[in-house]
Amino acid sequence: MRPRFRLVGAAAALIAAFVIAAPAAAASPWLVINQSGTNAYAFTYDCVDNSNGTMTCTGESIDVFVGKLHAPGEPNRTTDQVCYNQYRETFDPEVGELLDYHALYGCTFGARTLTIDSLTSIRLAPTDIDLIAVDCDALECTESPDGSTSVHGTWTGVGPTLGQKGRSRFDDDGCIQVNADRSRFRAASFEGSFEAIEAQIHVGTFTFRTDCPF
Repeated sequence: MRPRFRLVGAAAALIAAFVIAAPAAAASPWLVINQSGTNAYAFTYDCVDNSNGTMTCTGESIDVFVGKLHAPGEPNRTTDQVCYNQYRETFDPEVGELLDYHALYGCTFGARTLTIDSLTSIRLAPTDIDLIAVDCDALECTESPDGSTSVHGTWTGVGPTLGQKGRSRFDDDGCIQVNADRSRFRAASFEGSFEAIEAQIHVGTFTFRTDCPF
């Protein structure tokens, strides 16, 4: 059985950095974060087959946002955020069982290190982010502070601008996470802290909902 580890990405990092202390979060089984503004992400990942019948995947991502943010127990506010995530997981592909998982993630707010030109370009000047380490085995996960890192990068829009309305759902039989967005977006090139295999810029509204315990 896989443990109740959560998807450690920008949304999870945002919650860990900002929402845990909000007293109103306990009033409902669902925790909801709403954003409206400009968002960009870049990520890379790679998976290899091991000689013992398992597979190991590694990945790294940066997610940035400027606009209005609302989270439980907090007033609407205009801010910028920068989130970083790095992970390594080993699992059994036959049954989908997680064997080992390690991640580093974190967010910073109000750094004022982003320069945005709508869907044309976004520049992230070097930004320091405090990190949380997550370590999981087949049964449980632990979290602890783990230093900091500095990230930077430039997104440059390429190709046509498209419209998007989408929703994705993750359910690991322990908790549910739902991402939804309505936006205009554009593929982008990325030059920065790592070599990305995919990058995009979005302008619109974004919602993250979960009933996972944080």
